[in-house]
This record gives sequence, structure tokens and C-alpha cells, in this order.
Amino acid sequence: MYAEQKSRMITAIELECCIYSALLGEVYTTPKPGLVDCHDTGAHQDMDVHTFERSAEAITPYISRMFYRGYHWIGKEERLFEEIRKIGIQAEHAMYDSTDGVNTHKGLIFTMGILAAAAGNCYQKEHCFEAGRILKKAASMTAGPLEEEFQRMGEHEPITHGEILFREYGEKGIRGEAQKGFPIIGKTALPVLRSTRMMGMDTNRSNIQVLLAIMSELNDTNVWSRGSYHEMQWLKEQAAEICRQGGVFLEAGIRKIEELNELCIRKNLSPGGAADILAASLFLYYLENLMQEE
Repeated sequence: MYAEQKSRMITAIELECCIYSALLGEVYTTPKPGLVDCHDTGAHQDMDVHTFERSAEAITPYISRMFYRGYHWIGKEERLFEEIRKIGIQAEHAMYDSTDGVNTHKGLIFTMGILAAAAGNCYQKEHCFEAGRILKKAASMTAGPLEEEFQRMGEHEPITHGEILFREYGEKGIRGEAQKGFPIIGKTALPVLRSTRMMGMDTNRSNIQVLLAIMSELNDTNVWSRGSYHEMQWLKEQAAEICRQGGVFLEAGIRKIEELNELCIRKNLSPGGAADILAASLFLYYLENLMQEE
């Protein structure tokens, strides 16, 4: 498949379309348990689908900038990670400006920024967008710097939810996923995404099925922080059970997702980490397929 990718230059418009479509593709996926979608705001009271639309428009140019930083990079990959984090801070400011201070995409800026820079670097060196190579590049960019970051976390009192979970439970969260090259994307999300699209499933149902697969395996620190470890495990089991019973392939599966959404709202649980992985997976999927187009 990848050996046949055509050697052509991706345009800036095509790149930003992949980014923007992935961001909107996640929020427009409906229904989703505990998350903002086209039907309701899930467990969130300070944001809705329009908040995400504004945020997506604001941060897309910065994700694109990270891609081109990777494309032009000729130094050590660990230094590239340091460089794009500076752009990530700018992206966060743009996000907060567009949403009146609401955090819609902070975690996704981290994840998609790494993948965008890795994709740009792979494109420069190999002129392809093979997801496996991009994920491997992401690991080589982040493994060392993030390990140093974990070591520093042990030297001061934890401040963020992520730092608290690492200090108390050794949970590395999305940083740990990045260090390993996002295996949740390579081994879970993308295979489900490719297979459901290949069999002709409509985009919305395909995205829901991917989200369920992610939720069933990811230690989602968003859920853990808003609730507890046991509630995180409960939500993983709920998603896995819906998948075992047929997921979106059956109308009963959609009803079960709607019921799970009501439960998440009552429990104030939102699998935001899984939503970020869905958006990041869509981004890689769109890049892959871009190179297959005539």
C-alpha cells in the first residue's frame, strides 16, 4: 500500500484541511458518552460544539506550523520536540482567546502537534505518510525529553492532575503514550478506523466505533481526574461491553451509547483523552489517504 504512494508535494491547503477535518470530525461525531457532540454538551457545562468550532479554527494554523517545523528540521529529533512545544504554547493562547478561556484542545495540541511534526519530518525524508513510521518518529522525538520530565516531577510537589496521578500512582498518561509512539493509535484506533471505512460504514458510525475501541483500552486520565480510578475502569468496561455486543453495527448499540452518555453526565465523567486520540487518528488517516488520491 505505502510503497505505491505517489511522490508529490502536499499543499498547505491540503494539510490544513486534514488538521481541521480531524478536529471537527471528532466533535461532530454523535452520540458520544460524556463528550460534547451535535446533540448535547455531555458532562461539560462551559462549552458546546460551537466552542470547539472556534477553537479548531484558531489552532489549525499552529498545528500546520508544527508540521512545517518538522519538515524543515535537520537536527536531533529530541530538539525538534522542544521546538514544537514553543509553538504549542502559542496554540494554547490562541485557543483560550477563541473560547473565552475554555480548555477545549490543550491535550490535543500536545498529541497532534507531536504527530504533525513527526509527519513533516517523515515527509521530508521519505516522502510518505505511513502512520507506522510517523508513530515511530514520534517516539524517538519524545522518549528522552519526557523521561527527563518525569524525573523532574519527582523533585517538586505535584501541581497538575497529570503530575498528581504520576506521583501517586505512576500513571504516565498521554506523555507515556507519546514515549511509546502512541500504541493506542497504531494498534487499536487506526486498525478499527481503516476496517470500518473499508467495509463502507458511514463516517459517523465509523468514528463512534473507533472511539469505543479507544475507550475500552485507554487509561483516560481525564476520566480518572474528574472521577476516580474505579470510575475510569467502569467506563472502560462499559465501552468494551458495547463493542462485544456489536457496537454501532446494531441499532441497540447506538441506544446503549446514548444511555451511557446519560450515566456519564450524571457522574460528571468525560473521556476527553479518548476523544483526543480519535481526532489524532483521523488526522493520520486523512494524511495516509491524501497520498493515495490521484
